[in-house]
Amino acid sequence: MQVADANPLGIGDYVPGIESVDLTLGGSIKGDFGYGIKANTEYNSNFFLTDGDEESDVAVFIAPWIQYTSDPEGGALATFRANYRPTMRFYNDNSDLNNVDQNGDFVLDLQGSRTNVSIFGRYSELTGTDQFTGNFVTGRVFTGGVRGGRQIAPRTSLFGNLSYAKSTFDSSLDEGAQVFTGQLGGLWEYSPRLEIGSSLRYTRTKSNNTGSRDAIAVLGEARYRFGERIWFSASLGPEFATNSEPGSDDTLNLTGRLTGKYVISELWTFGTSLVNSTVPSPTETNYLVNDLYITTTLERNFRRGQLQTGLNYRFSKYDEVGAVGNNLTDEHNVSVFAGYYRPLYSDRLNLNTMVSYSTNSGNIDWSRVLVNIGLQADF
Repeated sequence: MQVADANPLGIGDYVPGIESVDLTLGGSIKGDFGYGIKANTEYNSNFFLTDGDEESDVAVFIAPWIQYTSDPEGGALATFRANYRPTMRFYNDNSDLNNVDQNGDFVLDLQGSRTNVSIFGRYSELTGTDQFTGNFVTGRVFTGGVRGGRQIAPRTSLFGNLSYAKSTFDSSLDEGAQVFTGQLGGLWEYSPRLEIGSSLRYTRTKSNNTGSRDAIAVLGEARYRFGERIWFSASLGPEFATNSEPGSDDTLNLTGRLTGKYVISELWTFGTSLVNSTVPSPTETNYLVNDLYITTTLERNFRRGQLQTGLNYRFSKYDEVGAVGNNLTDEHNVSVFAGYYRPLYSDRLNLNTMVSYSTNSGNIDWSRVLVNIGLQADF
């Protein structure tokens, strides 16, 4: 699903992230460079996501990382930021799967008096048992593009983005995809708290499994902010799509995304998001996966550290775009999780823990428990 994200780095997000710390990477930049290392152990009760005959495993992940920024103090007209983190994987019962995943990204920000432009790129190698393929897979996703905005009047602004993403798999049984996205829109400041507007989005998706899909969406845009306590951003509208496969029908669906954050008090924060995307099935010919992902998180801050709990729900609907050989069942996936973060001794050594329980119903019914405990040192 990551190949469908036109903005994987969250550039220009209106709603700030719920977490005040990163439970997966974290770290800070002292001067121009920041670097550190994270090591964590994970217990997986159902490593291959099977229905019955579950096989558990324990893995160790070691991830050194380095970050760079050209402007650590802020305020420069041009800023370059880059991150690199290789992740070494060691499995106890599946040592033949041990390897190293490469991950990196960069952003070049150009800031003018009324215009801002960001050029970005991200490369990620992903490894694990995939919900949609039903196999342990190794793949990679590259996303690159440009995003920008311009203030054309005291209360009116324009924004736009162009991005290209590509996913590939090492296995010849799994097929990656290419996604091109272009969007142009505008916002009008109705009041100091509320901005409303609209946008036009074009998406072209291509895969050897499904051919090409061209979709145009007309979206209503709304952004609301109440002081430093409530943020809300939403886009919603119809999307008209055509597919290149013979015998496929044109479709008209509702699409969009939503993000919200509510600072209940100094101790409690609530966040939620909803994302809708469509990508080709990596294993089945002439099937698209129309995916709806909803997440909610509740955060409790302590004097040192924080606790996060939440619920994730994913509904993946398989849409036929031509002659198919297998009849697929829609997927329902639910996950509940709790995580705890705490600095140890000094702010340069951090403890991260996470426990989650997931259950899936669809083509394969499975459940899984993940327990993750890690330490991160910032140098």
